[in-house]
Amino acid sequence: MMDQSEPILSHLAAQFFSRNYDYLWLRAMLEQAGKTKTDGSTLITGSSHALNGIKESCWKRAFNCSMHSQDIYYDFQCAKRALDTAEKGRFARCFIVMGYYIAYQDLSRSKVSRETMISNIYYPIFRNSHNWENPSRRSLWDGLGEIPEPIQKHCEQIAIQKLLEYGSYYSEIRPRGTLFDLKGRTWEQVSKQERMAMGQARAADHNRIFQHKESFEENKGILQEFIRYLYAREVQPIVVITPFSEEYNCFILPEMKAGVLELLDAAQEDIHYVDFNQALELFEPADFMDTDHLSLKGAEKVSNILVEMFGK
Repeated sequence: MMDQSEPILSHLAAQFFSRNYDYLWLRAMLEQAGKTKTDGSTLITGSSHALNGIKESCWKRAFNCSMHSQDIYYDFQCAKRALDTAEKGRFARCFIVMGYYIAYQDLSRSKVSRETMISNIYYPIFRNSHNWENPSRRSLWDGLGEIPEPIQKHCEQIAIQKLLEYGSYYSEIRPRGTLFDLKGRTWEQVSKQERMAMGQARAADHNRIFQHKESFEENKGILQEFIRYLYAREVQPIVVITPFSEEYNCFILPEMKAGVLELLDAAQEDIHYVDFNQALELFEPADFMDTDHLSLKGAEKVSNILVEMFGK
């Protein structure tokens, strides 16, 4: 006989799933990474460029612990959670995927990112708000009624299992989207003039982050600690800048590109560094969804190149 509570639980789990997709994705990936039994597994941390630019199935076992607007500090938190939980020796490499502006970014100093990202994703997972002294501590269950904690946990597990069935952040339930309204067109179908305007607008948003020199200096220390941590666990660190459209690259500050190199040079250990924008001839408009995010075709291309370079 069917348990009469199951339909209710499924409904609650579905509601929680739709409201907290990003939290569930990151939590699920961290939990799965910590349980891996595959030697030579691959760990991926990073921002939306990693979510869009990596196809996990290109590796024998890869865990994409990335998120929209993930800075270096939370990259490190994700890596520590995964590697501290996993058995020693399970991971061979860690890709740290970023855009040039990430060197200057600190989510905990942004009033918008605090409320949208830290409150809803990072604080519930890590109980850590970095430089935000008094984080919002609202429940992820707000708006869903008074649900007892055991039922909350059960529904969250149901939601995580549903997410794991899809195996990737983007799927039929979460299709790839674009930053701009392309009016039903793909990036390659948009006129060159329109693409240039969007590239300039997107780069301008990122160029504004260059002013955060205090965050840049702090990120130097965070990355140094991150790299030391990976070496101590015999995990190869690889920093990757995904390819961006020609139209975006025209307007991004060269000083920010130099800043990434300065950030890497501050680490005493060797870091493999791959900047796909040094080989843009390998990519075409069909490889992009918008100014700086890859399509599935582009993600496959980038992932296969990384597999060739660093192993499967």
